[in-house]
Amino acid sequence: MSIYQVYLFFVTGIIVVGFILGFIVSLITKKKLVANIQRLWEDKKPSEEFIRPNARFDYQFELRRDNHTGSLVDDKTWSDLNFDTIFHRSNFNFTAIGEMKWYATLRNMFSIQNDELLERFTNEADFRTQVAYRLALIGKVTYPLFPDQIAPIKRNNLFMLCPFLPLISIVIAFINPSVGILFILLSVLFNIGLSAILKKSYNQDLMSLFYSAKVLKQSQLLSRIEGTPKIAVAFQHFKGLGFLVGFLSKADSQSLGGALMMLLKLSLMLDYFFFHIIQSTYYKYQNELLECYDYISNLDNQYTLAMYRRTLDTYCEPIIVETEQKVDFENLIHPLLEDGVPNALNVNQNILLTGSNASGKSTFMKAVAINLILAQTLNIATADKFMYKPGLVYSSMMNVDDILSGDSYFMAELKSIRRLFNRSDDSPVYCFIDEIFKGTNTAERIAASESVLEYLSEQKEHRIIAATHDIEHSERLKRSYENYHFNESIEDYHIYFDYKIKKGKANTRNAIELLRITQFPSDIYQRAKEYVKTIN
Repeated sequence: MSIYQVYLFFVTGIIVVGFILGFIVSLITKKKLVANIQRLWEDKKPSEEFIRPNARFDYQFELRRDNHTGSLVDDKTWSDLNFDTIFHRSNFNFTAIGEMKWYATLRNMFSIQNDELLERFTNEADFRTQVAYRLALIGKVTYPLFPDQIAPIKRNNLFMLCPFLPLISIVIAFINPSVGILFILLSVLFNIGLSAILKKSYNQDLMSLFYSAKVLKQSQLLSRIEGTPKIAVAFQHFKGLGFLVGFLSKADSQSLGGALMMLLKLSLMLDYFFFHIIQSTYYKYQNELLECYDYISNLDNQYTLAMYRRTLDTYCEPIIVETEQKVDFENLIHPLLEDGVPNALNVNQNILLTGSNASGKSTFMKAVAINLILAQTLNIATADKFMYKPGLVYSSMMNVDDILSGDSYFMAELKSIRRLFNRSDDSPVYCFIDEIFKGTNTAERIAASESVLEYLSEQKEHRIIAATHDIEHSERLKRSYENYHFNESIEDYHIYFDYKIKKGKANTRNAIELLRITQFPSDIYQRAKEYVKTIN
């Protein structure tokens, strides 16, 4: 056997062994990922328990919100009801685009409606694992700015010819070696320098294109799984792009092969050349590409909803009532509380809540408001029974002063309340108001808040639940509001709350007793008791 044959045999052996090792590594990696996915379901955990620094949960919502202004959960209500926390606790998405869709859904931009698919994710382990595995391969490394990423990007057609310069120089080298070699060297150096300069202008878009390639590939593979929806996309339009994307991504990998491919890419300026080929194809077939984005995000959200329901101790599928504006629920709890106290109520008219500090008024209102939103977006409610007529949800609860805008606490309240009057249609509206106008003096607070509550009660298709410490409202508004209350019991130096809603107005107060319980000086406590008698 000649030295040449030995060398050829050795090189061939290395290549074969490399392929075998690569295949084995890929199998092990897949097995680990599948096992991890199965463990996530058993442990009720998300794929990532941290927030990536490049996360853009709200991108799709902000991009499209102007087209949905009449139906969205506005910023104030989102903040009042702690929906950022609800979003993160319920976020079991595997993909960045799934997270974006989930956020927009909770803002009432979309709703999840596919009971058959939801049942498959809940009850069929093999189906769930197959789909989740494909979604996990897409992941969250990039938060693509679609559809902006496929908008036409101006290209220089002269630069598109740069990959051919070294090739032309090679041809010249056969004719005139000295001139050809010089041209090869100059063209390679020119391409490397120009490539580094131009890459700064499209590097983020390049990462998004890599992400889109994953979405296209996995959409096609997912649509072949029995039980998944089919997708009306002609994937042959994107044939060949996978190779181009694969070459560009591998050329950035930390390996010897990746380094050689990187050198080839820079020498021929293939990143700029391939980028514009890929980008122009995506733009040409952008509707099909966006169909794949929706397909992936919808599947991801179905898995997420199945997992979120699994984490809830109590939930039901709500029942929609079309005949009258009402909310009727049994054993309703706040979804963020681990040991929440359940409450039942039939809200078929406006409600005025009274009660002492920390008795449960605000938490109760938030629980009702949150579940009205969850019912309309995710078709779940954290209750044993939940009947409702769909409608918009507005709140005015956690008002604060704003140093940057110069708004005082009271001015912030006014703006928050004022937006409740801005409805231009007759769609049902649910308003939740906590401690209205507490930022001003007693006399004007009572007068202004009574006027506002009376006015709101007269508006068509409005249902109001308001909480107040001003017990005077209970009598003066009894014709337009039904009275309910929360109370407490005090024993020695302890105060006990049962957090149960009760019919009628409150008959207890605890502010002065809390002075005693928290061990303020006894003189302060006694003076307060005497002073309140003179006020009453």
